[in-house]
Amino acid sequence: MSHLAELAVLIVAALSGTLGAMVGLGGGVFMVPIFSAFLGVPIKTAIAASALAVIVNSLGGASVYLKHRMVNIRLALVLLIATTLGAIAGAVLVSIAPVDVLRLVFALALYGMIALLSSRRASSDPITSGADRLSLGGAFYDPAAGTVVRYIPQRVALGTAASTFAGFLSGLLGVGGGFMQVPLMNTLMRVPVKAAAATSAYMIGVTVVGSVLLYYANDLLVPQVAVPAVIGVFLGSQIGSRLGRHVRGLWLRRILILILLYLATTLLLQALGVTVPGAR
Repeated sequence: MSHLAELAVLIVAALSGTLGAMVGLGGGVFMVPIFSAFLGVPIKTAIAASALAVIVNSLGGASVYLKHRMVNIRLALVLLIATTLGAIAGAVLVSIAPVDVLRLVFALALYGMIALLSSRRASSDPITSGADRLSLGGAFYDPAAGTVVRYIPQRVALGTAASTFAGFLSGLLGVGGGFMQVPLMNTLMRVPVKAAAATSAYMIGVTVVGSVLLYYANDLLVPQVAVPAVIGVFLGSQIGSRLGRHVRGLWLRRILILILLYLATTLLLQALGVTVPGAR
């Protein structure tokens, strides 16, 4: 790759890391389609670089969220095992999956997340009363609302099962567990979007480690792509974690839907062999 291409990777990674930290997705959900569709990076190389970068993003973003006590550590520990096992299974398939299949799966997964976020049932309004047998309830101060938000996660067993599938997609697509974890936690478990984003950011680093080792074993990690991606995501995550605390959850949801809709449509058209203006 040329130095100009590496710079483009760095810039895209920084922007992706900023938005990714704000919504708890690790940045990979934006990096992989942009690297692949617009920067000419092979999608498997983009997946591997993204997975390595989201580990760094998780460390940077999670440290800020932990400082402000927005992470629900008990809930994260309950979901981590299922998510990690799914991620390892997905990473095993990356080296043998055809490129167009990966694009198609990525596009469909993005559309699925958009549907969850757009659902009328999707709500960041917390459940504050009722049984909390596992003591998973949490609370955090929301500076945008100027109040302490309390909540009790719902449907924990179903959320844990869904986390296995979220982990599988993360390993297959190199995007971290937050790719589906945030909307699942928000819509299925009724965890406020900011708490879901913070908890997801805390989980991502652990979830992706096993996947990265498998990518490395299959020679999918390319330093010219991975290094600027890691640096960019680290810088972006520091900015995004701070901005996310001051942006209302509703606006985060709307921004996320618009970006994901464009990226999903681009990948779908490419998978079907349709030329997309500006894409490679």
